[in-house]
Amino acid sequence: MCLPSIRHQFSLLNCLAILLFGVLSSVLLAGSAVGQIQNSTAVRRLEQFRERRSEILLNLRHELSQLSQQCFDNGLKQAAEDVTAIQLDLTSPTEGTSLPTLVQLPVSNRLPREEQLWRNRLTTIRSEKAKELYSLARQTLRADLPSLAYQLIHDVLRLDPDHKDARAVLGLQLFNDPRNADDPNYAGEWVSLFEADKRSGSKPEVNHPVYGWIPAANVDRYAEGVRPWRGKWVSEQKEAELRRDFANAWEIRTEHFLIKTNTSLEEGVVISRKLELFHDWLHSNFAAFFDTPAALEERFANTTARRRGVLPKPMEVHYYSTRDEYERRLKGKVPPNVTNGLYWEPDRTCYLFRNDDDVDLNAAFHETTHQMLDLPTIDDRNAAARKRQLLLRERDRRRWELCENSNFWVLEGLACYMESFRMDEGVVSIGDPSHIRFVGAKQRLLDDGFYVDLRSLSTLGMDAFQSHPNVRQLYTQGSGVAHFLLHYQDGIYRDALIKLLAGVYRPDLKDVRTEPSLEKITGVPFEVLDQQYREHMGNL
Repeated sequence: MCLPSIRHQFSLLNCLAILLFGVLSSVLLAGSAVGQIQNSTAVRRLEQFRERRSEILLNLRHELSQLSQQCFDNGLKQAAEDVTAIQLDLTSPTEGTSLPTLVQLPVSNRLPREEQLWRNRLTTIRSEKAKELYSLARQTLRADLPSLAYQLIHDVLRLDPDHKDARAVLGLQLFNDPRNADDPNYAGEWVSLFEADKRSGSKPEVNHPVYGWIPAANVDRYAEGVRPWRGKWVSEQKEAELRRDFANAWEIRTEHFLIKTNTSLEEGVVISRKLELFHDWLHSNFAAFFDTPAALEERFANTTARRRGVLPKPMEVHYYSTRDEYERRLKGKVPPNVTNGLYWEPDRTCYLFRNDDDVDLNAAFHETTHQMLDLPTIDDRNAAARKRQLLLRERDRRRWELCENSNFWVLEGLACYMESFRMDEGVVSIGDPSHIRFVGAKQRLLDDGFYVDLRSLSTLGMDAFQSHPNVRQLYTQGSGVAHFLLHYQDGIYRDALIKLLAGVYRPDLKDVRTEPSLEKITGVPFEVLDQQYREHMGNL
């Protein structure tokens, strides 16, 4: 055995010392960075507003507990139990629950005096706390925390369903249906501009539970089994035969979508309603993407004087009865037997088909995510293309390609994340860790050892991403990264993800040549984000 020389041994010791120092430095640096994140201005600000929200809800709980005790002391045992139940309902986490639509009736003066007193006190407590939460929501928005601001708006409306400013933030207005004018238990309802227009005028429509929006005058004919067809009435069976040809497809118009389908009217209505719920969730939870800070501030302005607005142009969705028909109509756009749905940007349309393996409509939520993010921002990218042409003195203007040079993961990762959207008995949920996308992301990382660090992942543009030898794994990791950014530590990076998304879809006209960076937006080194992603997946 040959032993190294003394000089060589000394060199080895030096190398080991340097290596050990480097490892320790990296660990200490990472730990220091994590500490800085926990104490960063942005995170502290978020935590401060969350604490103020908790204080208001705690005070609400205290005041309702006092009211319940007063009722009990006065011999109103049932009233005490009712107030306690209301207290538990209002102060328990109920994210995703739908809000009441009917205007609340005032406390009747025909009730016994004791009941009038406690019910009026209950209304006062709820109204006062709702005002505090709305004020906090406006402060939160000005602190550049729009996601929390919208959560607070929902808090406001749980306490005071008739808070006009909070309703206006969500685009809702007071509507009085003339058909209910003689109903003493009806004081109006909160609806969108679209619904108000549909239910008004000389030929009002109703949102039928099975057939969607149809003229009120036609409800009885539908019940008889006949359907309108080009100025006359035909049997339900005859209509189905005629509309089997997609040229004669049913057209289901909702507030934000136009669904064309040759499956059935009833199936098209079910899909349209799920997409409307998804649209509302996305616009509420990603408000900072769809509106500029100035526009959001205007929405939250403390005034009930709102502009009437205009009805949106519907987004078109084609839903075919079979995969074969879907493949035929998309021939030349995508390879056969590869996709389960497509948003085709050139014609601004989503293409889907009835898929027995996708009863949860994963493909529909994935593709309409692309559609909903793309359509409102087309003008921004056209402006960026013009600016780039001037800066580079190009002869011909090139189309602005989304994520051409970087950040392509966010387009597909977020759309994959949105596949987990669900609506069950009036409660919306999203991001369920048991969803196949997130289970897959966890397995890729922890079992397969596959992981592309976030710095490298962010450098991949569209072509580099889609031609990557591990493209399927990248899609899976992208959905995991989206989950991490939206849920880690109760969403401390949620607004950062939305800013990255906005930077991708709405290029900065002051600097169109600089790509948006997740590291710069979060203020957190990529290496620390990698570490936190592993932690998040391990705890999923």
